[in-house]
Amino acid sequence: MDKLILLIRQHLDEVTDFLHQTKTLAVILLDENLRISAHNPYFSTLLAAKESLLGKPMQSYLPQESRELLPLSEASKWKPIRLNFKSQESSAIPLQCHILKIEKGGHLIFGGHLMLTNEDILQKMTLVSNEMANLARALQQKNKELTEAFSKIKILSGIIPICMHCKEIRDDKGYWNQLEEFISRHSEAHFSHSICDNCREKYYSDL
Repeated sequence: MDKLILLIRQHLDEVTDFLHQTKTLAVILLDENLRISAHNPYFSTLLAAKESLLGKPMQSYLPQESRELLPLSEASKWKPIRLNFKSQESSAIPLQCHILKIEKGGHLIFGGHLMLTNEDILQKMTLVSNEMANLARALQQKNKELTEAFSKIKILSGIIPICMHCKEIRDDKGYWNQLEEFISRHSEAHFSHSICDNCREKYYSDL
């Protein structure tokens, strides 16, 4: 750790440039009255601020539940804490912060943006669960419709005894039925009577 601290001190300018230019870490300096005295550009970007934040009360950018977390108690010199910030364009923005008390009652805050909060994760899981439930209901309804459709389908199979002369068909009870009557009773087919060319020539040649 001593080597790391020494390295940071040796490259203080580079570290300062990083804190100013970073797009992943908000840096905020508060005075003894919890007013914003300095911050890096990323903090303005997070809050979608359209005006300068300097001199503004930090509490005005915090919802009620986060306002009570500042200032730190006398017993705390630094504290890891989560703060929710109010954006001008969206809902609350959660930052996982490390707050350090500095001289003259001021505070230095480093905050990393949490992409998904527990509430966000729970909300997304609920949406996914609801979508899956809807898909399951739709699938169940489709299966029911298919089952009903299959139950209405009648398939003729096996050996069907048919008279070689009159073409009537014998059913399971031994009765002879007209061909169209037998097929209609055992399938979804219906007949519409007409006459073929050969029969028209044979029986109605004089017409």
